Amino acid sequence: MPDSTLNIKKIVQFSLILLGGLFIFASCSKNPSPAAVQINGIHPTHGPIATMDTISGSGFGTIVTSDSAFFNGHRATIVSITNTQLVVTVPRLAGTGPVSVWVNGHEETGPVFTYDTTYAISTYAAGLASPYGICIDTSNGNLFVADYGDNTVVKITKDGTVSHFASGIDLPGGIAIDGVGNLYVTNYGNGTISKITQAGVVSTFVSSIPNPAGITIDAVGNLYVTNFGNGTISTITPGGTIVTIPTGIAYTTGIARDGSGNLYITNSAGNSVSKITPAGVVSTFATNVHAPSDITIDDMGNLYTTDPVNNTITKITPAGTVKIIVTGLDEPNPITVDADGNFFAGCASTNAISKVSPQ
Repeated sequence: MPDSTLNIKKIVQFSLILLGGLFIFASCSKNPSPAAVQINGIHPTHGPIATMDTISGSGFGTIVTSDSAFFNGHRATIVSITNTQLVVTVPRLAGTGPVSVWVNGHEETGPVFTYDTTYAISTYAAGLASPYGICIDTSNGNLFVADYGDNTVVKITKDGTVSHFASGIDLPGGIAIDGVGNLYVTNYGNGTISKITQAGVVSTFVSSIPNPAGITIDAVGNLYVTNFGNGTISTITPGGTIVTIPTGIAYTTGIARDGSGNLYITNSAGNSVSKITPAGVVSTFATNVHAPSDITIDDMGNLYTTDPVNNTITKITPAGTVKIIVTGLDEPNPITVDADGNFFAGCASTNAISKVSPQ
């Protein structure tokens, strides 16, 4: 056999041996696959912020930095870890949703955790005379308060600074703001609606409104005003044309409007909230709403009413489900809500504005 053929065979054999060795080396040096992550259960299945929750399962490992836990997509803090158990704290405003665990890049989704929202109450501004109406300038975050006891409108900036914005109002009640920052205030004392410009200039917008109390406004500038003790509401166009709609509800103060044009008014004597469609059809929307005074609505269509008798805020879902969500206020009357879900309520017994923040 020629030497060249023999050499080629040796080279091929050597190459095969080398490749085999490399394969064995690679196989031996490759990291073993991590154990499959599995969630068997969570305890408890509901709770508020900072609840200590135990996630039971397998494949969690023992290194905290290798694991992450999430409640409805919100990262939780891991307190302790074993291969079969994670103890974590529920994050703020997690909301209701599934619990998931990530281990070395592998995700496992588990059961749904029901988040119980709680609320922290703080004094946002003090020194008012008798706050009766309140609204928020969503562009700048300023609050405007109709101060019934001082015949003024008060401005409160985002840092809580209080200043008199306009005076000469006659027992101001409800207050609303339009898209360019003009305020509209009900004057219970003389049956008029005042318009206040961004510069604080006051003028009479319309008159001859019977006992105007609450007020709200739509996107094109139409006003809707409750007439306390009169059983009607007044609708007022941007041009000042007034149309009276009978409601059959005498003692109503608060009024709010949803995105479909439905109005919701409080019925303090009947412990209920009534709904008025754009066609003027009146119906009872929710019952067992104790002593509702003012009312506001959030972006999801949830209604919130104040109860100055029981010092609470009640939530009413779009389906009409009623639940007390905040307690411990001081005779709350006017209320508004911002885009973050914070409530601002005027409290009669303290002449202050309370901020109620979801947690």
